Amino acid sequence: MTLTPAHWITPDGDQLEVQTSHIASVIADPARFGVTEGWLRSMYAEHGEAERFGCEGRARAAIIHELVLKGWIRTRRYIRPATYWSLTVDELDDSARRRLREWVGRERQADRLKNTTEVRIQVLDPGELIKGEVAELEGWL
Repeated sequence: MTLTPAHWITPDGDQLEVQTSHIASVIADPARFGVTEGWLRSMYAEHGEAERFGCEGRARAAIIHELVLKGWIRTRRYIRPATYWSLTVDELDDSARRRLREWVGRERQADRLKNTTEVRIQVLDPGELIKGEVAELEGWL
């Protein structure tokens, strides 16, 4: 079980709970993410981490980046050095905004988000970091 809540949000809007780590979820069910174990292993080899398959290194970052480019959204709550939610999206198009609104609703219902909860959205295209509290971000999601 992960120490802090984390999810994958599918391109269709389903929310997958991450049990240990984002990369472990992908390795456990590559077909769910539209990849193969062979592709995952090749990514680890390409980044000099073939002997450490599944580690939290450069290959992991590259794999997550590729999945986000394919429409997946990564979420994680951090508690150190500050408490905030980190979200990674490819772009803030209508689909991503809809899925983020739905995520906010689910997390509010689970009592993991409040109006004053800090959220940091890393948008890969155009490469920006958006920071704000839930209440202020909800207005433009």
